[in-house]
Amino acid sequence: MENLNDLHGNPATMNATDTFQVPRPGMFTAVRNRRGIVSAVEPFDSQEGRLHLVHVDYKDDQLPAVERLLWELEPRKVLLEPTALPDALATDPMPAEDFDALLRAARWTAAMPFLDPDGGGPLDRLPISSPFHGAVQVEDFQLVPLLKALQMPRVNLLIADDVGLGKTVEAGLILSELLLRRRIQRVLILTPASLRLQWRDEMWDKFSLPFDLVDRAETHALHRRLGMDANPWRSFSRIIASYHYLRQEDVLTQFLAACRTPEGSPHLPWDLLIVDECHNLMPSPFGDDSDLCRMLRLLAPQFEHRLFLSATPHNGHTRSFTGLLEILDPVRFSQTDALRPAERERIQQVVMRRLKREINARTNPPRFCRRNPPQALVLELSQGEIALSAAFDGFRTAIRQLTASGETRRRRAGSFAVEILGKRLLSCPTAFAESWRRCREGLTEGTIANEADVIAAKRNVERETGDDRETQSREATAAGVVGAWLKVVATDLQDEITTIDAAISGMGFDLSQNNLDIQNPAADARFDALGNLIEKLLRSEKNWRDDERLVIFTEYKTTLDYLAHRLRERYEPDRILTLFGGMDEHERDLVKQTFNDPKHQVRILLATDAAAEGLNLQWTARYLLHFDCPWNPSRLEQRNGRVDRHGQARDVTIHHFATDQDQDLRFLAHVIRKADEIREDLGSANELFDEAAHRRLVQGESVAAVQADLDQRIVAARGRAAVDADATTETGADGRAADDRLRTLAAEIDHDPEALRDTLEGAMAIRGGRPQLEPRPDEATFRLLDPGLPGWSEIIDETLRRNTVRGSRGPVSRLAFSPNPFLTQIGERQIFSPRPDVTFLHLSHPLLQRAMTALTRRRFPGGGEEVSRWTVRQGEVPPGVEALVLVSLEELAVNDLRETFHHWVRTILFPVRKGVFGEPLAHQPAQELRHAAAVSDEKLRTRARDILDEVGPEIKRFLADYAGKLTTTLKGQLETAGVQARRREEERYRSRQGEVSSLIAENTLGKLEREIEKLQVERRQGLLFDEEARLDAIDRSIEEKQSEIARRTRHYEEVRIQLERERERIIRYLLPRRHAMPAAAQVFPVAIEVRLPGGVS
Repeated sequence: MENLNDLHGNPATMNATDTFQVPRPGMFTAVRNRRGIVSAVEPFDSQEGRLHLVHVDYKDDQLPAVERLLWELEPRKVLLEPTALPDALATDPMPAEDFDALLRAARWTAAMPFLDPDGGGPLDRLPISSPFHGAVQVEDFQLVPLLKALQMPRVNLLIADDVGLGKTVEAGLILSELLLRRRIQRVLILTPASLRLQWRDEMWDKFSLPFDLVDRAETHALHRRLGMDANPWRSFSRIIASYHYLRQEDVLTQFLAACRTPEGSPHLPWDLLIVDECHNLMPSPFGDDSDLCRMLRLLAPQFEHRLFLSATPHNGHTRSFTGLLEILDPVRFSQTDALRPAERERIQQVVMRRLKREINARTNPPRFCRRNPPQALVLELSQGEIALSAAFDGFRTAIRQLTASGETRRRRAGSFAVEILGKRLLSCPTAFAESWRRCREGLTEGTIANEADVIAAKRNVERETGDDRETQSREATAAGVVGAWLKVVATDLQDEITTIDAAISGMGFDLSQNNLDIQNPAADARFDALGNLIEKLLRSEKNWRDDERLVIFTEYKTTLDYLAHRLRERYEPDRILTLFGGMDEHERDLVKQTFNDPKHQVRILLATDAAAEGLNLQWTARYLLHFDCPWNPSRLEQRNGRVDRHGQARDVTIHHFATDQDQDLRFLAHVIRKADEIREDLGSANELFDEAAHRRLVQGESVAAVQADLDQRIVAARGRAAVDADATTETGADGRAADDRLRTLAAEIDHDPEALRDTLEGAMAIRGGRPQLEPRPDEATFRLLDPGLPGWSEIIDETLRRNTVRGSRGPVSRLAFSPNPFLTQIGERQIFSPRPDVTFLHLSHPLLQRAMTALTRRRFPGGGEEVSRWTVRQGEVPPGVEALVLVSLEELAVNDLRETFHHWVRTILFPVRKGVFGEPLAHQPAQELRHAAAVSDEKLRTRARDILDEVGPEIKRFLADYAGKLTTTLKGQLETAGVQARRREEERYRSRQGEVSSLIAENTLGKLEREIEKLQVERRQGLLFDEEARLDAIDRSIEEKQSEIARRTRHYEEVRIQLERERERIIRYLLPRRHAMPAAAQVFPVAIEVRLPGGVS
C-alpha cells in the first residue's frame, strides 16, 4: 500500500483501509489525484468477477464534480473513514468563528433526516428544505403543492393554478426538494418553444439549477464534439426541450433509444417529467389523438414522477380531460366520457387549482392586485381606413361566394386566403399592405398554385417556431401562395382587387417599395389613440412620469417594427424597447433587465406574443395595450398575465381598441370583454371563440348574430370545465404550518442570514483572511472586498458580475442573505422584487456551494488545509457541571437502491461532573447552542484539553454503541414504512385492474351510440366545433363505429398491460429494496466543542 503520510499528511485523524476493501457510502477516498466522498456503490458481476461501480463526489475545485469509477480497475486508490476524534493534545483549538463555519457546512449538506432531530420516533417524513435553496420569497400557498407532492410515493400532480399565481416557482420548489432528497437525478422539462429560455433562466436565477437546452442545433454541436453516435438524451441529465421538437419522428426515436433499462430493474429510465402548458398535448375527445398527445403517451411511462402545469387543463370535453389524467397517473385514472364517483374523489389527490380571487378573499390586504375591467379606446377612423376595411369586406364576400359550392379543400383554401390577409388588416394597415404586396406578387408571377399548395402554406404558418422573423417569412410566402392560387379566379375578383389597390394607395402606401414598415400611412386612428394613451398614462406636462410604463402587444413583427419606427420618431428612442421571438439571448435578457429596472429611463415595451410568453413584467408596469387581438382568448389571457401576476403591487388596467365604424373591430372588442368576464373558465370556451371568430372574420356573418350566438353558447358552456380540484390555499388552519416547519428546520441546522454571511466569510477567509465582506449601513447588503480572490474569482465572475454590453465585464453585484433588500412597500402590499445590483444568496447558490465544499475539505487530511475540528467556549452550563462536551456527529444511512435516505448532523451534549462523563442531556436545536463566548485564555484551553483527554475513551465507546442503536432504529422504521407502502400499492393496483377490465367490458356499440347522441346535443348547443366532421363520419358508418370501439379497446388493453408491468416493478423490485437497509448506518464525528462555565454570550 502507498505511504499514506505522503499522500494525505497525518493519517491519525482518519483510519486508512486496504485498497482491496469494498468501498461504502460515506467513506473518504483519494483517487485519480483527487479527494472525495463515496456517495454510492453498485456491485455487478463481470467476466473479471465481482466489480463495483463507485460514485464519488469530489471535494475540490476541479471538474467534473461527480464521477463513477470501476473501483477494482482504478490504480493508486486509497480509502479512509473519517471515524477518528479530534486530537486535542496534538492540535490547537480552532477559532470559534471558523469552527462554526465548518460545522454549519456539515449541517447544511446533510439536512435530510429520516428520524426526528431529537432522535425519538419517526419523522413526519422529512422537513421541507427547498425554500432555503432558492432566491425567492415563498408564499404559504406556493408550499401547498410541495407538501402534497411529498406525500405521494411517486409524484403525479397537475398544478392548474390561475395565470400569474407562480406555477413555475411551485414546480421549481418540487424539483429542488426531490433533488435535495436524492429521489431524482434525470429531469426533462417539456415546454412550448417560446418558453424554453424562460424556463432555463427561471431554474437558474431562482434555484441555481442548470439545464441544457436540446434542439436540432445543440444535437449537431454534440455530434461535432463527441461523434455522430452521441445521443443528447443520454449525455445530459437535466434537459429542457420543446414538445414540438421532440414530437418529430427521428427525435422521438432517438429519445426512446436512450430509455432502455435492464430487465428487472427497479428504476425507470428517467426520474421527473415536467410538462408546461400541458393542455396543448391533451387527448382528442373523439378519434385519433394529435402527434403531440401520441408523443406524450410514449414519453410518460419512461418517468417515475410526472408534474403537469396548465391554467386551463379542461377543454370542456370530459374524455380529453380524463385522458390527460390517465397519462399523468394511469394508476388512478382511465380515459372515459364520464367520471365515476371514485375517480372524482381521486381528482382531489392529483389536481390543484387555486384562483387569485380565492386567495385574496383569505388575505388582508388582498395578496394579489385587482384587474380593472378592460378599457376601450374608441377609434375615430379616417375615410381612408373605412374605405380599406370596406374593400377587404368586399373581397371576403367574393371569396366566400366563389368557394361556397366547391369541395372541402377549396373552401379551406378560400378561408385561409381571407384569414392570412384579414388578420393582418386587424393588426394595422401597414401589416395588411405588406401582405397584400406579397399577394400581388403571387398574382403576377407565372406559377399557379392549387388548393394543396395553399393548405401546405397554412400548415407551415401554423407550425410553431418561436422566431418571429421566421414566422414573418412564412407568412410572406403564404401570402404569395394565396396570390398564385387566386390567379385562376383573378378575372372574377378584378373589381375587388382593384378596390383594395385603390384603398391602399389612398392610405399613402407605395407597394413598389420594400420599406412599408417605415412608410407612415396617411391616417392611422390606432396609432393616434396610442399616442393619446401614452400622454395620459406615462407623461405629465410633457415630462415622463417616473412610476409608470406601458406594455404593448402585437401578433406580428411587421406591426412591431412599424410602431417602433413611429414612436421613436415622436419620442426619444431610448424610451422604447422592442422584444420579439428569435432575438439573441443576450439582447433578450438585456431588454428584460432594462424594462424591469425602475431606475432606467425606458417607458414603453413593444412585444410580440412569441417573445413575451413567460415574461415577468409586473415589477414596473401595470398598464397593457392589445394593439391587435388574437382570435384565441387564452393567448389574450397569457398577455394579460405578464403584468397581472404574483409580485404586482398595483391594480392592473388592460386597454384595447373599439369602434362602431368597423364591424370586425367591434366584434373583437366584444371578444376581449367576454374573455375577461369568463377568464377563469377559458379552457371550456376556447372552441366557442374560435368558431365565432371564424364565422365573423372569415365567413363575414353578421356581427349581431355571431355575438348573440356566442354569448348564449358561453352561458351553456360555463361549468362544463369545472374541476373538483384541491383548492387548498394554506398549509394549516392559519396558513403558518409550513412556516413553522421551516423555522424548526432552520433552528436545527443553524440557518439564518447571519449564519449564511458568517459561513461564506469563513470559507473565503481560508484564502484571504478576514474581512471579506463589507456591510452597507443603510441596507442589509454586503460588498465583496476582493472579487479577484484566488480560488473564488472564477465563480464570482460567473455568478455575480453583471454584463453591461456584449463582451464587457460589468460591476460585481452586492450580496444579500435575506429577502429584506428586495422588499418594497407599495400601498398596502409588500412586494418582493428582484434587483439587478443585488444577488440573493441561498444554500444552492454556486458561491455558497463553493463555500461549503471548501469548508468540508478542511475536515479531511491532505491539501494542507485540514483543521483540528475542536474549540473551546465559555457559556451557561447546568448547575454542578464543570463542563459540557458538545459532540457533533454525521449520520448516514443508505437503502438497497443505494439511495441515501438518512443524512443528518446531530449535536449531543454530554455533562462532565467531577471528571465523570455523564449521560447525554436533552436535545437542543443548533441555534440555541450559539450563546457562548470564544476563549483565548491559555489556562482555559489547557483545562479543555485535559477534559477531552479524560473523556475521549468514553466518547469512543458511546459512538460505537450509538451506531448500533441508530442502525436498529432506522431498520425498524424503514421496515414499517415498507409494509405500509406495499399494502397501499397493492390495493391501488388491484382496484385499478378491476376498473380497466370493466371499461373494456362496457366498450360496446350501444355505449358508443349514446356517447355520439350526447355529443350531437352538445353540437346543437354550440359546444362542439373542432370534432364535428369526425363525429358525422362515425355516426354515418357502422364500420367507423366498430373502428372507434376497437381503438378504445386496444387502448385499454395497453393501459392494462402497462399497469401490470408497473405493478411488478413497484411491488417486486422497487419497494422491497427502497425499504431495505443492507448495511449498518455510518456515524462520523464532525467536531467537538468544550464549553466551560462563565464568559459572556
